[in-house]
Amino acid sequence: MSDHPFQLRASFDYSGDDNNIDQISAQACSDNSWNNLEIGNSSPGFLIFVYSFLICQHTYFHANCSERGLLLDHSEIELDLRAGDDWKIQQVKVSVDATLRGGDPQKATIDYIKERMREYPVSVNMHELPEY
Repeated sequence: MSDHPFQLRASFDYSGDDNNIDQISAQACSDNSWNNLEIGNSSPGFLIFVYSFLICQHTYFHANCSERGLLLDHSEIELDLRAGDDWKIQQVKVSVDATLRGGDPQKATIDYIKERMREYPVSVNMHELPEY
């Protein structure tokens, strides 16, 4: 399919009326095994880019939940990104699983949050990608 697959996931715990982030942990999948992800000066640049993609998705998810009165307890976001041998991104899939402490997740609210997540800064700087 592609020469450079990346799978990352992050877990978030929240509190307060503004969904304050209390804890975050991130992992990357390598050779079918999930390992803690720690970004530092020796991290590969493209991995940092992929992680920023995931964090940007979370930012828009988190902020729009707060804006719409959805109080988050916990969320997990998984990113599956595939780049070709030229390192150009070919496919991206993002999934979100969240547990609420409060609020009423109406369909219109969920649709709004999904749409907003498609408009985050990383995505508007990329070419149109096929969904999978």
